[in-house]
Amino acid sequence: MIYKLSNVADQRVIEETFGLRFKYPQLYRPQPLINGFEEANLSMVTMENNKEITFAIWGLMPQNFKEDWQQFQNHANTLNVPVQDLEQVAWMKESLRHRRCAIIVSGFYTHRLKNGNTTSYYLCRPDGKPFYLAGVYNVLEDGFQCSALITNKTNNFVAHYHDISHLAPIIIPKSDAKAWLDPKTKMADIKKMVMDPKEVQLKAIPMPHQFFQKKGILRQKGTVEGIGNASV
Repeated sequence: MIYKLSNVADQRVIEETFGLRFKYPQLYRPQPLINGFEEANLSMVTMENNKEITFAIWGLMPQNFKEDWQQFQNHANTLNVPVQDLEQVAWMKESLRHRRCAIIVSGFYTHRLKNGNTTSYYLCRPDGKPFYLAGVYNVLEDGFQCSALITNKTNNFVAHYHDISHLAPIIIPKSDAKAWLDPKTKMADIKKMVMDPKEVQLKAIPMPHQFFQKKGILRQKGTVEGIGNASV
């Protein structure tokens, strides 16, 4: 499972990378550390609106849910949704069919056990550009969107840097995003994308424990301490 993400790319880089505009550009801020255990927003593109980048609360709740985020997450941690749950849990299965999304990140954090301690890594594209993670979303009664990462078994590369869980996010290549968000795409093809995802090249950067305590420090022009420059 992955509970910490990062999106350090500035607005211009994201819009140029994906050829899309933010629906509410004034709300976007680069975030070196997005902690799922604290109520946080993610940037994403949805099936309902695949022409703009919108925002969603990280943590899936049922469609038209009335209570607040914290109350639901106290009962069920839905920051990540394993592929198996999407096939077996009725309200999640409906989300996979009708409300898929592509979540925008510049990387995610993994953890590995070593000599009785944990070591942490930042996994990102070698060029530092943002990319899509597979997700599902629902719309709450108040109109806000909520979302979750879809997870599956780690590939060989990710498993080398993440062994406290055997699950990791699924990367959706930009070339597959149109099909992923298209309601006409057959479910057999959607399931293939998540069960047998294309491998995307990543690099791993060791992260000091202090980074998570400081929640990251932004430098100028999108550079993050311990991560590097995400600008193009």
